[in-house]
Amino acid sequence: MRRPGLWSICLTLFGLILMLSLGIWQLQRMAWKDGLAAEIAAGMAAAPMSLSEKLSGQPGNLAALNYRSVRVRGRFLHQAEAFLGPRSHQGQSGLHVLTPLRLANGATILINRGWVPNDRRDPSSRAEGQPRGEVAVQGVLRSHLKQGTWTPDYDAKADLWFWYDIDGIATSRGLNLRGGVVQADGRANPGGLPIGGVAQPALVNNHLQYAITWFSLSAVLLAVFLLANRGKREET
Repeated sequence: MRRPGLWSICLTLFGLILMLSLGIWQLQRMAWKDGLAAEIAAGMAAAPMSLSEKLSGQPGNLAALNYRSVRVRGRFLHQAEAFLGPRSHQGQSGLHVLTPLRLANGATILINRGWVPNDRRDPSSRAEGQPRGEVAVQGVLRSHLKQGTWTPDYDAKADLWFWYDIDGIATSRGLNLRGGVVQADGRANPGGLPIGGVAQPALVNNHLQYAITWFSLSAVLLAVFLLANRGKREET
């Protein structure tokens, strides 16, 4: 009887361990994302809470309110708009408009007002959507903000941000921003722009499919190994 070679056994074992580990990791990621989805759903389903009192204290008191449905009143500082991009909407390329909102108590927080096409970035092209008086904003608070591994830094030449870099935006606009962003809901803005509600949290959870793929590949590898070596034994 001819037995499989040592290298064949080692490589097969390495492949099996690797693919099974990746499959298990995908199941763990699925469980984590299910928990996050439940947290987001609970926060968004809750009755909106006022941010006024929270914003009168220290910046750190927003941390526990991540994904919470909130409402806030104040005046937009349109001259300090920032832009997050590129962002698409219904297949069209554009940007998210980030506008500081100053409350009556002096605190200032960033509002993601929604999406505009690239050719409407200039505020003068959407003047009707730039309210000057006090406004009420309702949306979802994001307070856990981190730059992704592959997310670029601020593009100073284009004056474009690629993530919610609160400290960077505050420095560039000469403001003292609180550590969070309110992603406005889908209520229509005057003139139709920005289009609100496009930044609401939405998770895609495909980890079960990925896990099944890795487990299936490990089964195929084992089957190929067994069939190949059975063939060798039959030839012997």
